Amino acid sequence: MFSEEDSKFILFTGLKFALTSVVCLLIIYYIIWVVISINNVLFESKGFASGEQFKEGFLDNALALVYDKLPFLLAFFIFNFFSGVYVAKILLRPFEIIGQYCNEKLEGITTSYNPDLFSDYKLLTRFSEFFFRFIDDARKSQSLKPNVIPENFAKIRKPQFEKVFFFHFLLYIGIIAIVTTMGSVHLTTTIQEQIVDLSIRTISEDKAAVAYFLNNQTHVFQSVIYFSVIFFSLSYGLLCFHLYSKVSGAIFGFFATMRSFMRGNRSARIHLVGYNQIRPHSRSFNKYLDQVERECFKSENEVKSS
Repeated sequence: MFSEEDSKFILFTGLKFALTSVVCLLIIYYIIWVVISINNVLFESKGFASGEQFKEGFLDNALALVYDKLPFLLAFFIFNFFSGVYVAKILLRPFEIIGQYCNEKLEGITTSYNPDLFSDYKLLTRFSEFFFRFIDDARKSQSLKPNVIPENFAKIRKPQFEKVFFFHFLLYIGIIAIVTTMGSVHLTTTIQEQIVDLSIRTISEDKAAVAYFLNNQTHVFQSVIYFSVIFFSLSYGLLCFHLYSKVSGAIFGFFATMRSFMRGNRSARIHLVGYNQIRPHSRSFNKYLDQVERECFKSENEVKSS
């Protein structure tokens, strides 16, 4: 199943999503563990309890919620993995549609090019519709004559930032980040409540100052919550830009090849470097151009010889 490069990309994208959430949670709960350890040191310094047995019991009790939520965390890991799989499919979908269309044309199947509006790269989708109409006309006339490129496409010299697609893409990843953050905040708040409750029950009633210190740990845990929100947002934001970089150059590569071919460069083909996940679809596109070139070249030679 994962012998193809695009399948590997989908798998690794899913793992990136899942591991991003796991790494963030581990960092956050390490901070919580440090806070809990400081509480234990406080108890020992005040003479409430000492020894490894109390320390282990205190930490185990305070973190019991994490152990109880392991099935939930596993389900959450799976959710993030398949969310990443879905994101990878969205990123590859426009190229997949082009590759599938070219394969069907090579097999002689009557088909039409229908881009998916949800996973829409404006530059690639709009120009590919124009390009494939040009190819259909060329096959009908059996002639590859240079075509005039619309001015808005002729001036493009470098990869374009797909604002609309990136906004939709970022919105979806943002929803995943919010769900992840909410789960982290819930666990953090519950652990805080358990720590305070256990600590107050451990301390004698005449130690009002220590009890006050524990009750006001709310501010400490609030800072942990703020940190988790910012950390999750930055992590998923960086992941979003990282994944978009996996297709941005390929979008321009397809567009530039189509434009060059329409201008009369019959040898124009897509040669992607560093975009292994898109190569299966670029190969299908190149094969289709090879067939179109052979058909039109053969027809032109027949016309000349006659």
